[in-house]
Amino acid sequence: MEAVVALLEGLPLQPEEGDGGDLMEAKSQLFLKYFTLFMNLLNDCSEGEDDKQSEGRKRSNTNSLTSLRNCTVQAMSNLLSANIDSGLMHSIGLGYHKDLQTRATFMEVLTKILQQGTEFDTLAETVLNDRFERLVELVTMMGDRGELPIAMALASVVPSSQMDELARVFVTLFDAKHLLYQLLWNMFSKEVEVADCMQTLFRGNSLASKIMAFCFKVYGTNYLHALLEPLVKDMLTPEKQNINFEVDPARLEQGDIIEDNRKNLIILTQRFFNAITSSADKFPPQLRSVCHCLYQVVSQRFPQHSVGAVGSAVFLRFINPALVSPVEYGILEQQPPSKVKRGLMLMSKVMQNIANHVPFTKQQHMRVFNDFLKTNFESGRKFFVEIASDCQTIDSNNHSLSFISDANVLALHRLLWNNQEKIGEYLSSSRDHRAVGRRPFDKMATLLAYLGPPEHSRINADAQWSSMNMTSTKFEEFMTKHNAHEKEEFKQIQQLNIFYQAGTSKSGNPVFYYIARRYKCGQINGDLLMYHVLLTLKPYYTKPFELVLDFTHVGVDNRFKTDFLSKWFVVFPKFAFQNVYAAYIYNCNTWLREFTKYHELILNCLKGNRKLYFIDQPNKLNDYIDADLQALPGATLSIDEDVKVFNSALKLSHRDTKVAIKLGTGALQITANEKSKVLGQPVLLNDIYYASEIEEVCLVDDNQFTLTIANAPMPLSFIHNDCDAIVQQIVHIRTRWELSQPDLVQVHPKIRPKDVPGTLLNMALVNLGSSDPSLRSAAYNLLCALTSTFNLRIEGQLLDTSGLCIPANNTIFIVSISKTLAANEAHLTLEFLEECISGFRKSSIELKHLCLEYMTPWLPNLTKFCKHSDESKRSKVAAILDKLIMMTIEEKEMYPSIQAKIWGNIGQVGDLVDAVLDSFIKTSATGGLGSQKAEVMADTAVALASANVQLVSSKVIERMCKLIDKTCMSPTPTLEQHLMWDDIAILARYLLMLSFNNCLDVANNLPYLFHIVILMVSTGPLSLRASIHGLVINIIHSLCTCTQLNFREETKNVLRLSLTEFSLPKFYLLFGISKVKSAAVTAFRSSYRDRSVSHSPQQCEVMPLSSLEVIVDALLEIMEACMKDIPECQWLEKWTDLAKRFAFQYNPALQPRAMVALGCISKGTTNTQVKQLLRILSKALDTFSDIILIDSIVMCLTRLQPQLPLDSPLHKALFWVAVAVLQLDDITLYSSGTALLEQNILTLDEMGLFEDKSPETLFMEIREPLEWHFKQMDHSVGLGFKSDFNFALVGHLIKGFRHPHQDTVARTIRILNKILVIVAKSKKCDKFDVTTDSVAYLAALLSVSEEVRSRCRMKHILPPGTPESAPSGDPFGSDASQASIIPASAPSPIPPRLPPKKSKRHKHMMELSPPNVKTQRSLDSALDQQRLLSEPDKTNFKQPRSLDLGHSVPKSHSSSDLVQRAGSIPATAPEPISSSTPSDIEKNEDARKKRKVSTIAENSVLLDEEVLTDYQTQALLLTVLATLVRHTPDETECRVLYEYLAEASVVFPKVFPIVHSLLDTKINSVLSISQDQATLNAVQNIIQNVISCEDAATQQQISNLQSLGFGGLWRFAGPFTKSPNSTPHSDNAELFVKFLEALLETVLPGDEYDSSSPMPSLIGMAATNLNLSSSMSSLSISSLHSPTEQEQAEMAATTGGRMRHGSASQVPKQRSLGGSFKRKSSKQKGGRQNHT
Repeated sequence: MEAVVALLEGLPLQPEEGDGGDLMEAKSQLFLKYFTLFMNLLNDCSEGEDDKQSEGRKRSNTNSLTSLRNCTVQAMSNLLSANIDSGLMHSIGLGYHKDLQTRATFMEVLTKILQQGTEFDTLAETVLNDRFERLVELVTMMGDRGELPIAMALASVVPSSQMDELARVFVTLFDAKHLLYQLLWNMFSKEVEVADCMQTLFRGNSLASKIMAFCFKVYGTNYLHALLEPLVKDMLTPEKQNINFEVDPARLEQGDIIEDNRKNLIILTQRFFNAITSSADKFPPQLRSVCHCLYQVVSQRFPQHSVGAVGSAVFLRFINPALVSPVEYGILEQQPPSKVKRGLMLMSKVMQNIANHVPFTKQQHMRVFNDFLKTNFESGRKFFVEIASDCQTIDSNNHSLSFISDANVLALHRLLWNNQEKIGEYLSSSRDHRAVGRRPFDKMATLLAYLGPPEHSRINADAQWSSMNMTSTKFEEFMTKHNAHEKEEFKQIQQLNIFYQAGTSKSGNPVFYYIARRYKCGQINGDLLMYHVLLTLKPYYTKPFELVLDFTHVGVDNRFKTDFLSKWFVVFPKFAFQNVYAAYIYNCNTWLREFTKYHELILNCLKGNRKLYFIDQPNKLNDYIDADLQALPGATLSIDEDVKVFNSALKLSHRDTKVAIKLGTGALQITANEKSKVLGQPVLLNDIYYASEIEEVCLVDDNQFTLTIANAPMPLSFIHNDCDAIVQQIVHIRTRWELSQPDLVQVHPKIRPKDVPGTLLNMALVNLGSSDPSLRSAAYNLLCALTSTFNLRIEGQLLDTSGLCIPANNTIFIVSISKTLAANEAHLTLEFLEECISGFRKSSIELKHLCLEYMTPWLPNLTKFCKHSDESKRSKVAAILDKLIMMTIEEKEMYPSIQAKIWGNIGQVGDLVDAVLDSFIKTSATGGLGSQKAEVMADTAVALASANVQLVSSKVIERMCKLIDKTCMSPTPTLEQHLMWDDIAILARYLLMLSFNNCLDVANNLPYLFHIVILMVSTGPLSLRASIHGLVINIIHSLCTCTQLNFREETKNVLRLSLTEFSLPKFYLLFGISKVKSAAVTAFRSSYRDRSVSHSPQQCEVMPLSSLEVIVDALLEIMEACMKDIPECQWLEKWTDLAKRFAFQYNPALQPRAMVALGCISKGTTNTQVKQLLRILSKALDTFSDIILIDSIVMCLTRLQPQLPLDSPLHKALFWVAVAVLQLDDITLYSSGTALLEQNILTLDEMGLFEDKSPETLFMEIREPLEWHFKQMDHSVGLGFKSDFNFALVGHLIKGFRHPHQDTVARTIRILNKILVIVAKSKKCDKFDVTTDSVAYLAALLSVSEEVRSRCRMKHILPPGTPESAPSGDPFGSDASQASIIPASAPSPIPPRLPPKKSKRHKHMMELSPPNVKTQRSLDSALDQQRLLSEPDKTNFKQPRSLDLGHSVPKSHSSSDLVQRAGSIPATAPEPISSSTPSDIEKNEDARKKRKVSTIAENSVLLDEEVLTDYQTQALLLTVLATLVRHTPDETECRVLYEYLAEASVVFPKVFPIVHSLLDTKINSVLSISQDQATLNAVQNIIQNVISCEDAATQQQISNLQSLGFGGLWRFAGPFTKSPNSTPHSDNAELFVKFLEALLETVLPGDEYDSSSPMPSLIGMAATNLNLSSSMSSLSISSLHSPTEQEQAEMAATTGGRMRHGSASQVPKQRSLGGSFKRKSSKQKGGRQNHT
């Protein structure tokens, strides 16, 4: 072990190249192998010490074991110190090993490597580059005398074939280091030293010559081009290119004159030579340095030839080669003519002699130029002296690192690696370098050992590709097109070294290696491998090359599938196959033989091929490739090392074969003695099995054994005379392999140099708290070494001492050390905390508590990095927070301690809260709402807030508000559908958790909290709804218990009452949790199942805005109560601002809620704000798709109107807005429309506007500027305010009686009563006085108000008697012709009216009786008036369909049936309205005034022909009564209405037929099913009086309602249309939009925006965001339903029809709206579909 200790000191491990191709991984495995071996030895020492102590052995034995243990620890330290890069990350986990003794040992190892001064820089990610840089520095290192020991040694031993590459590497690297002159000096000096004479200097292929040539090529190319290109191209001009320069008589052509040729050559040479000698000032500085160095070196040995040496070198190596080969040097693009080429050749000869300063002597024909030479010797010499003069060093910026590249550095690495032994021998033997010693070589050897063997030279795809022909195969084109060479998978294949080029063969051909076992079928993309092979071969396969196919241990996992094998022969170029000089198949085995047999057809072309050579022994490959140049993997070669061979064995099978069994250190070989045929050639098969594959070996008897191999179909059986030795050797191989396998040590994340102090510090601190005394001592010593090595400022508290007794309870000491280091060495924070968290999971409960204690002082330091400019540090802070979060979630036993120690302390650091919340929300979102992660994070937020309530609460609330704000950027119909819903819901849970005990700081955040509650209430799953309810409860509770706020007892009582109120079932219903027993329990019963993208229908119910209104009012009451006790409190203003921001911003999910809240909480408003609301309303109506938004705007307007300025013109305008809302015929909007109407009337009444003006006068005034729009709206619904304001308003209101919600019904009754009072006030009379203004409201209230019925009596009473007493032929008795109604005021009956003759028109009217549609009664006949205020019956009524007057319909009862039921008493036809004259109307008005009753005590007669004298009022009154009876399901109301209608048939006999069609269906139903005698009596009287009237001109009367402008009264007042997208809805909405636009321009012209308002307006948003368009652009011609020209309007008024834009022919289908009528053309067209 002492020898091993010495051996391992500074020894980097060098693994054999693994099949995986990852050298670092192979090195790590080798480290683990030895480290595990030493750990096992230590365990043996410990066990031996225990045994000997128990047996009482001698002390000397114990001492030897102690010495062995110490040596082993030292060996481990040396091993780790020398291989810190691959070893530390694999061994660091031992510091937390479950065995305390192992921990203590590893502490000692760490302490020793720190004491040894181990360099941790090798852990850096840039370590490889750093090592290469050091290698370059070592090669370029100069000695004291300027020598270059390593460079010169390499230059002396490198083979001549590699000199060109070495010259390139040397020049580029030395030039980059600004040491080119020193390199040249050393190289030239050596060249001059070994030269025999001046004539041989630089004439051979020495390295100095190649370096000089490379310098000329690299640095002189531009100079040559600029100098020679103009001269040479001048020779190619037409007039000169035929000039002859031949001076050799033997080569003269016929007719050539040699003297002329000589002159031509002299002229040419002189011109070129003059140009060259005059360019000295342009000579490149690097080449000046070369020439100067050459001049200096040569002058030392050959002083008289120094200038000549420079000239000779310049022309021989630089200028003349360019003249002789101008194309190769880029001077010309194509070869010059032969005469020009010959001239250049002869000229270069002449100039070379001038440079050499030597005349011609040998060539007779050249001697004639000697005189010319002599004349130029001097000018040449001056030029050479000038360029050889010393020049100033050029600026490093011009060429620093200009030629340094990975290729040069890797080439240097390869050259040094391959020649390192020769370099060592050279440095040891060379007398010139002995003085330098071996120190540089040792450094180089160490560096090379760390770097490992060089990678096989690969072809750089990018560099080669640009200069290659890419069209060789379609496969290459395809792969290139898809950038295959840039894919990560392709780069991984390159790193696996499956195919590579290395060295040359003895034939001089490049050799390529294919390592078959490295290809894994199914794991590696075959096409990419093929592409890699083609790219690697491409620069070579146009010339002969050789292949080495290594099939060592190849098997089924490494096979090419049949289709892929065939593909090779298709894709591979044919000429490449032809250029394969030889293919060497190494280690062919049995599987390969079977593979070739199976694919014999595909491989048939290779059968018997003479280029195939099967290599069955390693030394046979030496016959073809030199051993030094072979590049087989180390794993292949190691199989044949230290092999023990057992010959003459017999392998038993179906055919017994003789084999040799070879047992190596890690593998078993079974080599056949007899050759088998493979691809037609005899081969010795060699099957190889690794030690890891050997599962079992059994000795059957002395001569036989079996071997079980993993994945083999059956055991192998062998016979041999020495079976026992073979089996023992196999067992040894297997055992050795098992021992070399490391324990499953958890690999630590990659450690960098800066990680080391923090990592080891945590290891020392946590182990200081151990229960084992030796471990505590080892940890203390490690802490001492750590502080010393890294200069940690610990203020002298530590001293490394042996034998120190450290108590187990030293927590205070550990924490104090941690605090000191946290304060002094804050830069270690990130690495230390990361290691703390990593070690925390591996520690016991006791040490986990200790870890939390000493972690705490470091947490505040995180603020220094969370806002750091370095992104990596910020991301590391986030990673640490994420790890702390996961620790919180996973460490359930430590949960309370982690909450208190970690998060409680982090919460105190304000700068960290944002980053922490980011991590919390991200973690919660990954789990989802209701998950364990989300709930733990919400809990942890409470711990976070415990130390800083104000900060944390404000951050959480701010984040919630920002998230909700962001939903406006990409709005969705509901909040649950938004992408941010999960984050919003999770933060809502955070708010719930923080809301207890005022952790939300309600004093500062109440407006924000109420705002969030309003937007979130009744959304999401049940648990979230319960959470919002719980949040409200906790907020109110915090207000009660908050110490910041001092409330009066009265305010506290309000808060207590609110707590009670919010816990009532009523509020459970409002919050959407009506089925929950306890909201608090439900809020905390959330689970991951609660999270779903699509909620159940119950959960997706849209919250009614009326419920939201109640909640807002309740919260407002709380806020206002509290504000009374807080001076200058701005809560309400802030809440109002928040509501405004969302109310005026498009967001379907939240805008309606904000609208309602704004209306409820606003304490003032402006015309501008209301106008903005009307603009938004207009846009919403334009599409009429968001009913909720429209409803919310109307509700907001309702709340805001009382706050408008008194002089605002909008007060009166809002009346018509409310009426327009009612016209939309939507159940939801009707309710809010009546609310707006009621508020409007009350507001105007309080303002006293009805004192002098009636409602009709007041409201009709504002219509005048907009009459055109109002006329269209009136026409659309068939209710004409211009004709009769009061009846039109009643027509809108009596629809409210049919509303399903009782509060709307009650509100309708209130409005009617209120208007009745206002009308009476304006007329200065009692409200029950019957006047033309009040009769409409009295009639509407008749069926629902007992008071109206009692004060507005009937003029006549029904006679006693029942129809049952009459004979069957005359159901009403023999007095049927007599008067059927007796006046109440007179004892005698009214004289009977004579029946007129029946007309055809009357007969036709009787045939048009509507169908008998049965209706369900919803209320019991005994239901009294008080039931109106109770909950309505839930039964769905099937109301009778209203029919258009005058349209043909199917008959259900013939006229004869009706006569048989009711008798035949015709009625007198009323006079047409056109017969009235103005004078008649005035008389009637006077009579009405005289008739008017002025005292309250006296009852009025509702149906008084003396008061209601005009035909229009009578007709409208009867229509209202008929409409009410037609649609009411209540029997009591029916009875009352029929009684009054019966009287009307007597009082207004001329008008009554106008309502006959309305009553026909209802009367048939009553006669069929009614049991109420009073109702039947009234109905029978109606029938008698109708029949008794004359039928003349009846059909004319039927159209009178339309001519009066009330054709839609009976229809509009009926049931609500269920579909909001029906034509009447969309048409009315379109008219509403036009009306609003005109209203805003008329009432409030000018800018509708408030420049001081910070809220964005919906109007300002892009139409694409709103998905709304202008009314005109979004309407087709067929949807326009209002006349736009005066003629069309008049025609509509005359005919009762509605004209559209364009002619009638443009409209294929006319819709009937608001008062249908029969067109004259209907008969010809066969009738039209009835449309209600």
